[in-house]
Amino acid sequence: MKKKTASPPTRRMGAEDSKQRVLFIDAAEELLRSEGYVAISARQVAAKAGLKTQLLYYYFRTMDDLILAVVKRINERRLHRFNEALAAPEPLRALWELNSDPTNATLSAELTTIATHRDAVRAEIIHAARTFRALQRDAVTRLIGKRAGKDFPAAGLLMIATGLARTLVSESSLGLTDGHAEARAIVDRWLHELDKPAKR
Repeated sequence: MKKKTASPPTRRMGAEDSKQRVLFIDAAEELLRSEGYVAISARQVAAKAGLKTQLLYYYFRTMDDLILAVVKRINERRLHRFNEALAAPEPLRALWELNSDPTNATLSAELTTIATHRDAVRAEIIHAARTFRALQRDAVTRLIGKRAGKDFPAAGLLMIATGLARTLVSESSLGLTDGHAEARAIVDRWLHELDKPAKR
């Protein structure tokens, strides 16, 4: 009779609401913003948090788990801002401002870089992006109703606006702003019309 192999004991992990765990997430997010993906290592995150490197692995099994915690926080914050935008007097304009926020664009670019190297992170980022895109599409569909017409579906308009917003942010960070004012003026006129109450 074959002997059963004992399962290895489950490693004890630190509480999710621990102040030290939050400090590690804060540090990882700040490093992503200020120095980018290349700065994300256990040693550098721990140094930024002012804690010991060994302690990081008490709260996170792997560096992927730490990065996923950062992704989760960013997604929760984005969802909160999305709901605030929908409640604003001009919701379409508020959604545009959400998508064209330079701080969001910087983090998004760094997370995209991480995703090309880490499968678990890529899967979570893709899932979150699809979920958020669907929320925005449904919201824009409700807000513009029949005004867009079948030739201008909300999903397409959203992609054009989001792509433009990211281009404006990334080029501005390089000091390249040719045509930006004109593009923003077109968007401004477009939003002014679309945010008007629909005629019955």
